[in-house]
Amino acid sequence: MSNNEFQHEISDATVQTSQIIETSYTDNRTEKYYAWRASNYDRLAEWEQPYHKEAVELANAMEGQRVLVAACGTGRGMNLLVKAVGKTGRVDALDLSENMLIEAQAKLKQLGNAEIVHFHHGNVRNLPFANNVFDIVYNAYMFDLIELDGFLPILKEMERVLKPGGKIVLLNMSKPDGNTTFYERIYRWTGIPCRPVLMAPYLQLLNFNEVRRIYRAIQPKNFYEWIISKLWGQEIVIASK
Repeated sequence: MSNNEFQHEISDATVQTSQIIETSYTDNRTEKYYAWRASNYDRLAEWEQPYHKEAVELANAMEGQRVLVAACGTGRGMNLLVKAVGKTGRVDALDLSENMLIEAQAKLKQLGNAEIVHFHHGNVRNLPFANNVFDIVYNAYMFDLIELDGFLPILKEMERVLKPGGKIVLLNMSKPDGNTTFYERIYRWTGIPCRPVLMAPYLQLLNFNEVRRIYRAIQPKNFYEWIISKLWGQEIVIASK
């Protein structure tokens, strides 16, 4: 990846928070959906893995650091973070769905890296951690489920637990720009909980430093992924406190 790609930034002048459609899901409905999806999530979301890999590389976690994986899901990308912080580091993993936590625990145990991961059943709206404790907060495929009014309060909570100078890394379903996409027009009739979001402007509103955005179109490997690639892409947004 070139430096130009990494330095790509989104300004309030070109992408406004109003260019995101509202979610059709509540926390309760989301929890029920992912309780059902937990056991088969990885099989249907293999296309996410390259974006987790890139986001974790951009996080640049170091030996001995403490990382929060907020809304850890089945633990995608977490093993890479565990390896990065090493035996002297610590990873805390939190999720709303107990079933997702079970899947994540099993995955990390199978990979032999579960000993430095501390799992928590909880909600990102009220993180059970003290102020200024994490070097990195990593969050993937969650804000595309969250109602618009929840974005800033949740980001403020993530900011609270970050150390000064700590990094926040967000990975989400997204779109190239603020224009309405075909998928957004049919979203409410699809039954799919996620929709495209644009998170950089929210981090800018909270005065995070060096807010950077990278957009990635899906590179399909099969017909199922080809269909997905026509509906949405991914964004990685990284900033520091």
